[in-house]
Amino acid sequence: TRIDRIEREAVESFNEHMDTVLEILEYENIDRIWIERVGQTVREGRRKVEQTAFDLHIVRSTEEGSTYEDTINHLSESEREVTGLIFALAGYLVHEVYEEVPFMLLDSLEAIDSERIAALVEYFEEHTDFLVVALLPEDAQAIDDRHERITSI
Repeated sequence: TRIDRIEREAVESFNEHMDTVLEILEYENIDRIWIERVGQTVREGRRKVEQTAFDLHIVRSTEEGSTYEDTINHLSESEREVTGLIFALAGYLVHEVYEEVPFMLLDSLEAIDSERIAALVEYFEEHTDFLVVALLPEDAQAIDDRHERITSI
């Protein structure tokens, strides 16, 4: 039951954080991204067993207002990066990694525009004691000056 509980909590955490971050980042044509936990029957040797699978759903809307389900293959690099970051955040929180490792490192965010990076930094800092973000100088300009900066090592 522990694995079952952790899987449920991870899915709930991802879905909640994804909803919030999509609202904050204001991607125009993404209505929602969520994970659905489903059971599927697979063959193990001669017998069939029930296993948990996870389906990633993406709902987009057009300028005309119609909605459709899409796949991760059609997400922009920025959208994929954000989805991956939220997946990592959900795992960090559900598995209580912060108890042993109270910091996060965000790197290689170049695919995300500066304003969205700044919003992500604000969001992620709420969930960890220490947040280290490696940024290009032009992306760092969008970050609030109250954050400590290291410009050379």
